[in-house]
Amino acid sequence: MIKEIKSRQNELIKEVTKLNSSSYRKKAGIFKVEGFHMLEMAFKAKVVTKVFSLEKLEEIDEKIPQYIVSKEVMEKITETKSPQGVVAVCNLLPNKTPMNNKVLYLDGVSDPGNLGTILRTALAFGFKDVVLSKECCSIYNDKVLQASQGSIFSLNISNEFDLVELKKKGYKILATEIKGSIDLESVKKPEKFVLVLGNEAHGVSEDVLKIADQRIRIDISDIESLNVAIAGAISMYHLK
Repeated sequence: MIKEIKSRQNELIKEVTKLNSSSYRKKAGIFKVEGFHMLEMAFKAKVVTKVFSLEKLEEIDEKIPQYIVSKEVMEKITETKSPQGVVAVCNLLPNKTPMNNKVLYLDGVSDPGNLGTILRTALAFGFKDVVLSKECCSIYNDKVLQASQGSIFSLNISNEFDLVELKKKGYKILATEIKGSIDLESVKKPEKFVLVLGNEAHGVSEDVLKIADQRIRIDISDIESLNVAIAGAISMYHLK
């Protein structure tokens, strides 16, 4: 089905604009992605419900509603400074149970750029299972989506598991921490483990550190700490 929308006041356009709000995304059970690469990744995940574009896209399944919109309408529903001219509305991704021997746990990562970069890196280094604490920013935040480069569609992401549950399942908890820790180079990788990365300002929380089996650090010099996305990339590469 193909229709045209030229008015910025169209009710459907107003609904898409509301998806900039985290609370509305949760209430409606949908989110939006921008750009052709994200659209391709979303199609592979089979979560696309409708598509908005400046011109007809031949590759779109006929069962999925496609709306041809004006440039002014596209500018209203996009958040990027240089939109590619395509927006897709998708169903929220289901929470998935960790299934692999290595899991990434994010404890309060609040910066969207960091979270998106970490998710992209997790996919690159084979950390297919990612668990987010409730203090993390939303994976559907536009900046997270852009930084993740669509990796959210290929990861098992959950915010319904805590470390105690994972520990009961036989996972060893490796928490990044400077104090009382061992150098990453000295870590013997357990058969089943969870790598924990903490908040940008406060690091891994005390509650998590209390149940950690091992505290690990990256030895650095001349500066106190690394950005969490950089530290995560180094740690995941070493433990991949």
